[in-house]
Amino acid sequence: MVETSKVTPKDIPALLAMIRKLCTFHGDRCVMGLAQTQAQFVDGPLTGIIARQGGRAVGYAAIEPHWRPVHQGPLLDIAHLFVEEPMRGRGVGTALIDAAQVHARQIGACRLVIGTSPVNPGAAATYRAMGLSEITTAPGPRFEIAMDAACKVD
Repeated sequence: MVETSKVTPKDIPALLAMIRKLCTFHGDRCVMGLAQTQAQFVDGPLTGIIARQGGRAVGYAAIEPHWRPVHQGPLLDIAHLFVEEPMRGRGVGTALIDAAQVHARQIGACRLVIGTSPVNPGAAATYRAMGLSEITTAPGPRFEIAMDAACKVD
């Protein structure tokens, strides 16, 4: 069974290892170290959710808040979603998105958004299969989850 929780200082080494794998997947050079990762996910603006199975880290989501004065609550962007390759297709990504929705509701967010690279059609297909609403007015693929029907979102 997959368990999710918010990132804590003890999670930083495992989180950074997965961040580096995601950077490699995208052909990017990851320059963050342990201190910078902790500054962003524990002390800073990002909320991290880590997924574990049998006590081992198997995925993470990085949630970035966006504030706009015309919205009644923050907009949240799942800036990164990563699942270890052997665990893909086993519900880890869904568990991370579900946990992100719980976090979004707890802080009164209007909307939760997730995007993927055009060269990752499997992720887009997964988000569509989950019933996420596709945003077609912006470069994508990008998807959204409305959190509060009364919340004004442009």
